[in-house]
Amino acid sequence: MKQEEYLRKKKLFIFGIIVSIVTIFGGEIPIGWVVNPESDNEILSMIMGYASLSLPQLACGVFFGGIGIPLQYYGYKAIAEIISKTDCKKCAKLTKIGAKAIAFGGATVHVICIALMYICKMECSTTITELPQNVIDFTLWLVLPFSAVFMTVYSVMTIAMAIPIVKGKTIFPKWAVVFNPLAAKVLIPIIAMVLPNTKIVNGLNMADMGIGSLITFLGLLILLEKYQKRES
Repeated sequence: MKQEEYLRKKKLFIFGIIVSIVTIFGGEIPIGWVVNPESDNEILSMIMGYASLSLPQLACGVFFGGIGIPLQYYGYKAIAEIISKTDCKKCAKLTKIGAKAIAFGGATVHVICIALMYICKMECSTTITELPQNVIDFTLWLVLPFSAVFMTVYSVMTIAMAIPIVKGKTIFPKWAVVFNPLAAKVLIPIIAMVLPNTKIVNGLNMADMGIGSLITFLGLLILLEKYQKRES
Protein backbone atom coordinates (compact mmCIF):
# COMPACT_ATOMS: atom_id res chain seq x y z
CA MET A 1 0.00 0.00 0.00
CA LYS A 2 1.36 3.41 -0.93
CA GLN A 3 2.34 5.63 1.99
CA GLU A 4 -0.16 8.32 1.07
CA GLU A 5 -3.01 5.82 0.87
CA TYR A 6 -1.96 4.22 4.14
CA LEU A 7 -1.84 7.56 5.98
CA ARG A 8 -5.27 8.49 4.65
CA LYS A 9 -6.86 5.26 5.88
CA LYS A 10 -5.03 5.58 9.19
CA LYS A 11 -6.53 9.05 9.69
CA LEU A 12 -10.00 7.76 8.85
CA PHE A 13 -9.69 4.94 11.40
CA ILE A 14 -8.32 7.26 14.09
CA PHE A 15 -11.15 9.71 13.47
CA GLY A 16 -13.63 6.83 13.65
CA ILE A 17 -12.13 5.73 16.98
CA ILE A 18 -12.44 9.24 18.44
CA VAL A 19 -16.07 9.75 17.41
CA SER A 20 -16.95 6.23 18.60
CA ILE A 21 -15.62 7.10 22.05
CA VAL A 22 -17.65 10.32 22.00
CA THR A 23 -20.73 8.32 21.00
CA ILE A 24 -20.24 5.69 23.70
CA PHE A 25 -19.50 7.94 26.67
CA GLY A 26 -21.48 11.00 25.61
CA GLY A 27 -24.42 9.71 23.60
CA GLU A 28 -25.13 6.11 24.61
CA ILE A 29 -24.04 5.23 28.14
CA PRO A 30 -25.81 8.27 29.69
CA ILE A 31 -29.21 7.18 28.34
CA GLY A 32 -28.68 3.66 29.70
CA TRP A 33 -27.26 4.76 33.06
CA VAL A 34 -30.25 3.68 35.11
CA VAL A 35 -31.43 0.79 37.28
CA ASN A 36 -34.71 -0.50 35.87
CA PRO A 37 -37.45 -0.81 38.54
CA GLU A 38 -38.66 -4.27 39.46
CA SER A 39 -41.74 -5.34 37.49
CA ASP A 40 -43.54 -8.49 36.44
CA ASN A 41 -43.19 -7.29 32.84
CA GLU A 42 -39.62 -6.84 31.56
CA ILE A 43 -40.68 -4.33 28.90
CA LEU A 44 -42.62 -2.32 31.48
CA SER A 45 -39.58 -2.38 33.75
CA MET A 46 -37.42 -0.99 30.95
CA ILE A 47 -40.01 1.71 30.13
CA MET A 48 -40.10 2.79 33.76
CA GLY A 49 -36.32 2.93 33.68
CA TYR A 50 -36.51 5.32 30.72
CA ALA A 51 -39.04 7.40 32.65
CA SER A 52 -36.51 7.92 35.45
CA LEU A 53 -33.82 9.37 33.17
CA SER A 54 -32.99 13.03 33.79
CA LEU A 55 -33.25 15.72 31.13
CA PRO A 56 -29.43 16.21 31.10
CA GLN A 57 -29.03 12.50 30.35
CA LEU A 58 -31.47 12.73 27.45
CA ALA A 59 -29.83 15.95 26.21
CA CYS A 60 -26.39 14.29 26.24
CA GLY A 61 -27.81 11.38 24.27
CA VAL A 62 -29.24 13.66 21.59
CA PHE A 63 -26.23 15.99 21.33
CA PHE A 64 -23.28 13.59 21.48
CA GLY A 65 -25.09 10.72 19.79
CA GLY A 66 -26.38 13.03 17.08
CA ILE A 67 -22.81 14.16 16.40
CA GLY A 68 -20.83 10.97 17.01
CA ILE A 69 -22.95 8.43 15.14
CA PRO A 70 -22.94 10.20 11.73
CA LEU A 71 -19.19 10.80 11.92
CA GLN A 72 -18.54 7.06 12.36
CA TYR A 73 -19.19 7.00 8.62
CA TYR A 74 -15.52 7.83 8.01
CA GLY A 75 -14.25 4.76 9.86
CA TYR A 76 -16.52 2.49 7.81
CA LYS A 77 -15.54 4.38 4.68
CA ALA A 78 -11.92 3.28 5.28
CA ILE A 79 -13.08 -0.34 5.45
CA ALA A 80 -15.11 0.05 2.24
CA GLU A 81 -12.06 1.49 0.48
CA ILE A 82 -9.91 -1.45 1.58
CA ILE A 83 -12.53 -3.94 0.36
CA SER A 84 -12.86 -2.05 -2.95
CA LYS A 85 -9.25 -3.04 -3.74
CA THR A 86 -10.34 -6.68 -3.87
CA ASP A 87 -12.55 -8.49 -6.38
CA CYS A 88 -15.45 -8.34 -3.90
CA LYS A 89 -16.93 -5.22 -5.50
CA LYS A 90 -20.49 -5.90 -4.33
CA CYS A 91 -19.32 -6.21 -0.74
CA ALA A 92 -17.48 -2.89 -1.05
CA LYS A 93 -20.62 -1.25 -2.42
CA LEU A 94 -22.81 -2.69 0.35
CA THR A 95 -20.31 -1.52 2.96
CA LYS A 96 -20.42 2.02 1.52
CA ILE A 97 -24.23 1.95 1.59
CA GLY A 98 -24.12 0.71 5.19
CA ALA A 99 -21.69 3.48 6.16
CA LYS A 100 -24.13 6.06 4.80
CA ALA A 101 -27.00 4.31 6.57
CA ILE A 102 -25.13 4.66 9.87
CA ALA A 103 -24.49 8.33 9.16
CA PHE A 104 -28.12 9.15 8.48
CA GLY A 105 -30.31 6.24 9.56
CA GLY A 106 -28.33 5.41 12.71
CA ALA A 107 -28.50 8.96 13.99
CA THR A 108 -32.21 9.18 13.14
CA VAL A 109 -33.06 5.98 15.00
CA HIS A 110 -30.94 7.11 17.96
CA VAL A 111 -32.78 10.43 18.26
CA ILE A 112 -36.21 8.82 17.77
CA CYS A 113 -35.44 6.35 20.57
CA ILE A 114 -34.50 9.22 22.87
CA ALA A 115 -37.76 10.93 21.90
CA LEU A 116 -39.52 7.76 23.05
CA MET A 117 -37.62 7.93 26.33
CA TYR A 118 -38.77 11.53 26.77
CA ILE A 119 -42.39 10.52 26.13
CA CYS A 120 -41.98 7.78 28.74
CA LYS A 121 -40.69 10.39 31.18
CA MET A 122 -43.72 12.60 30.51
CA GLU A 123 -46.33 9.83 30.48
CA CYS A 124 -45.08 7.18 32.88
CA SER A 125 -44.34 6.83 36.55
CA THR A 126 -42.96 4.04 38.71
CA THR A 127 -46.50 3.08 39.73
CA ILE A 128 -48.01 2.39 36.29
CA THR A 129 -49.40 -1.07 35.61
CA GLU A 130 -49.80 -0.78 31.83
CA LEU A 131 -48.20 1.21 29.04
CA PRO A 132 -49.80 4.52 28.02
CA GLN A 133 -51.28 4.55 24.51
CA ASN A 134 -48.95 7.39 23.44
CA VAL A 135 -45.92 5.21 24.19
CA ILE A 136 -47.42 2.25 22.31
CA ASP A 137 -48.34 4.34 19.25
CA PHE A 138 -44.96 6.09 19.05
CA THR A 139 -43.18 2.74 19.33
CA LEU A 140 -45.32 0.95 16.73
CA TRP A 141 -45.47 3.73 14.13
CA LEU A 142 -42.03 5.31 14.43
CA VAL A 143 -39.46 3.43 16.52
CA LEU A 144 -40.08 -0.09 15.21
CA PRO A 145 -40.36 0.73 11.46
CA PHE A 146 -37.27 2.97 11.42
CA SER A 147 -35.30 0.52 13.55
CA ALA A 148 -36.27 -2.46 11.38
CA VAL A 149 -35.14 -0.75 8.17
CA PHE A 150 -31.90 0.49 9.71
CA MET A 151 -30.99 -2.83 11.33
CA THR A 152 -31.60 -4.66 8.06
CA VAL A 153 -29.17 -2.40 6.19
CA TYR A 154 -26.72 -2.49 9.12
CA SER A 155 -26.74 -6.29 9.25
CA VAL A 156 -26.20 -6.57 5.49
CA MET A 157 -23.24 -4.16 5.81
CA THR A 158 -21.59 -6.17 8.57
CA ILE A 159 -21.96 -9.40 6.57
CA ALA A 160 -20.56 -7.66 3.48
CA MET A 161 -17.58 -6.54 5.58
CA ALA A 162 -16.98 -10.07 6.85
CA ILE A 163 -17.10 -11.97 3.55
CA PRO A 164 -13.91 -10.57 1.92
CA ILE A 165 -11.98 -10.96 5.17
CA VAL A 166 -13.05 -14.57 5.66
CA LYS A 167 -12.14 -15.32 2.04
CA GLY A 168 -8.67 -13.86 2.59
CA LYS A 169 -9.18 -11.19 -0.07
CA THR A 170 -8.16 -8.17 2.02
CA ILE A 171 -4.91 -7.01 3.62
CA PHE A 172 -6.19 -8.40 6.92
CA PRO A 173 -5.80 -12.00 8.16
CA LYS A 174 -8.92 -14.16 8.06
CA TRP A 175 -9.24 -14.14 11.85
CA ALA A 176 -9.71 -10.33 11.67
CA VAL A 177 -13.38 -11.12 11.07
CA VAL A 178 -13.70 -10.97 14.88
CA PHE A 179 -13.38 -7.19 14.51
CA ASN A 180 -16.90 -6.92 13.18
CA PRO A 181 -19.44 -4.53 14.77
CA LEU A 182 -22.18 -7.15 14.62
CA ALA A 183 -20.30 -9.25 17.19
CA ALA A 184 -20.70 -6.60 19.89
CA LYS A 185 -24.29 -5.91 18.83
CA VAL A 186 -25.16 -9.58 19.41
CA LEU A 187 -22.92 -10.51 22.34
CA ILE A 188 -23.28 -7.48 24.64
CA PRO A 189 -27.09 -7.76 25.04
CA ILE A 190 -26.76 -11.51 25.66
CA ILE A 191 -24.12 -10.95 28.34
CA ALA A 192 -26.19 -8.11 29.87
CA MET A 193 -29.13 -10.49 30.29
CA VAL A 194 -27.21 -12.66 32.77
CA LEU A 195 -25.56 -9.79 34.64
CA PRO A 196 -27.14 -7.82 37.53
CA ASN A 197 -29.53 -4.95 36.82
CA THR A 198 -27.02 -2.14 37.43
CA LYS A 199 -26.32 1.25 35.85
CA ILE A 200 -23.01 0.18 34.35
CA VAL A 201 -24.47 -3.01 32.82
CA ASN A 202 -27.47 -1.17 31.38
CA GLY A 203 -25.24 1.67 30.18
CA LEU A 204 -22.85 -0.66 28.35
CA ASN A 205 -25.81 -2.57 26.92
CA MET A 206 -27.16 0.70 25.51
CA ALA A 207 -23.73 1.37 23.95
CA ASP A 208 -23.45 -1.95 22.10
CA MET A 209 -23.30 -0.38 18.63
CA GLY A 210 -20.81 2.30 19.61
CA ILE A 211 -18.62 -0.33 21.28
CA GLY A 212 -18.89 -2.44 18.13
CA SER A 213 -17.64 0.45 16.00
CA LEU A 214 -14.81 1.21 18.42
CA ILE A 215 -13.58 -2.40 18.49
CA THR A 216 -13.81 -2.62 14.70
CA PHE A 217 -11.87 0.58 14.00
CA LEU A 218 -9.26 -0.03 16.70
CA GLY A 219 -8.66 -3.66 15.76
CA LEU A 220 -8.39 -2.99 12.02
CA LEU A 221 -6.14 0.03 12.60
CA ILE A 222 -3.68 -2.13 14.54
CA LEU A 223 -3.71 -4.71 11.74
CA LEU A 224 -3.31 -1.97 9.12
CA GLU A 225 -0.21 -0.74 10.98
CA LYS A 226 1.24 -4.25 11.08
CA TYR A 227 0.53 -4.78 7.39
CA GLN A 228 2.20 -1.54 6.41
CA LYS A 229 5.31 -2.28 8.48
CA ARG A 230 5.53 -5.74 6.95
CA GLU A 231 5.25 -4.36 3.42
CA SER A 232 7.68 -1.47 3.87
